[in-house]
Amino acid sequence: MQTRSKRSTTSSLAERSSHVERIEGSSQSPAKRPHNLSTSRVEPVEGSSQVKDSPNLSPPRIKPVEGWSFDLSCASINTLPVEIVRSIIRLATDVPVAFDTSPESVLDGDRDETRRLIIDSIKTKLSLSIVSKLFHILVDEYLYEIILVTDIPRYESLRSFAAFLRKKRCDDVRSRGERVRRLELNFQEDAGYWSTSWDLLWGLLPACPNLEALLFQPQVLSMHWPWAIFCSEQFMRNIARRYGGTLRKLEIGRGIIVPQHCIQAMLACMENLEVICIPDVDHDELNPSTSKQWTGTLPIGDRMTHLHTILGQILCSDIAFHSLPRVRHVSLGTFVAPTVLDLLQSHAGSIISLYYEQNTLYAALPAILETLPNLEHLLLRDCGNLAWDMVLPTPAHSNLQILTLFVVLSSDDESSLLGDMESLLNTVEEGRLPQLKKIRVGGPFLDEYRQGLCELGEKWSRLGITWKEQPNLQAWHGSL
Repeated sequence: MQTRSKRSTTSSLAERSSHVERIEGSSQSPAKRPHNLSTSRVEPVEGSSQVKDSPNLSPPRIKPVEGWSFDLSCASINTLPVEIVRSIIRLATDVPVAFDTSPESVLDGDRDETRRLIIDSIKTKLSLSIVSKLFHILVDEYLYEIILVTDIPRYESLRSFAAFLRKKRCDDVRSRGERVRRLELNFQEDAGYWSTSWDLLWGLLPACPNLEALLFQPQVLSMHWPWAIFCSEQFMRNIARRYGGTLRKLEIGRGIIVPQHCIQAMLACMENLEVICIPDVDHDELNPSTSKQWTGTLPIGDRMTHLHTILGQILCSDIAFHSLPRVRHVSLGTFVAPTVLDLLQSHAGSIISLYYEQNTLYAALPAILETLPNLEHLLLRDCGNLAWDMVLPTPAHSNLQILTLFVVLSSDDESSLLGDMESLLNTVEEGRLPQLKKIRVGGPFLDEYRQGLCELGEKWSRLGITWKEQPNLQAWHGSL
């Protein structure tokens, strides 16, 4: 039986938001699920192929064999209990990496691959939901678990979709929006300014009160000047007030400039936040309005107790962190203020990875590495006109295991870290990096330069160090 892979889920209102891809999830009680749905039928979307009557999918009487077991060789999807069918659908459409905020997954996760898995899961759920009424009911539990917006013809479609998410059907305990766990907006934006409708993301924030992951990453086009958009304080207040107890991951894309005073006030409200990435921070003076108490502000001892990853330009601003008991991953810009060095020193025992944007004006990295003796993973942007003696400290670093180098267009000459790999090789042979096990190189490579990389990789292999080229590996950790 062939069916089309997309359909209108419930109402014509959602049908008009055709560019918004979505999934739904909930935990409705199985007691409210109909178990006798013989000759059930789902009305097709106008213009789509007809979906024929489905056989009775309710669990039939099964003769027990040795207790509760039965002969699975004779079973089919039509004879399995509803609970087993639900489990099969969950396994077939689940995307665990979309909600994984563990320290191990943050830096090594493939963001493009995660998005591909999400889109594949959306398509699978939409296809299953039009098989029969029973399948529609079962898939409906997870259909809006993840919302991914990659293209919008107009903002009115987002407002309509937000209104659709707020609606609750008569037999539902929760609305569709209450089932959303991850909201990701990744579309091109050429407005050039922040409007009040952005404060609530066109109604999506109040429609989705239980978010665990919020990724607001519009691609700000550079045809306008200024090409960046300044975020409003109200937007940050809304995040703090609505998701202080649920949000575990927050990412705001490049080109959205966040005032530094808003970051500190928001973090004071976040009880379960584990990962935050804000590449662009406004370092202007404190806004007088922030003297007003933010709704949901926690006692100092309860703030950021789960935060383990701080990426972007947050640590480059004048933000006071009282305590970060679980911090493990951080990113720094070129200039590192003395207050930041003090913060690193106070958390030197727990920080294991660092992303740093080195350039020729400042040589702060050797001091930073000496401050972080337990560092295991160093991620560097190779912007050219650099050498390894500017990067590594003279004393040996006994714990560094992985070195990731992000190549930019100017990195294919000899006056770059990539071109100065022989110096790094000598450093390893001298025993100054005794635990180094892997070198990853990400970014564009010129064909004429690739042969030299292969020869260099063979030298590293002889030292027992893995050399890995990853052209699709991108530096999203900082402000690059």
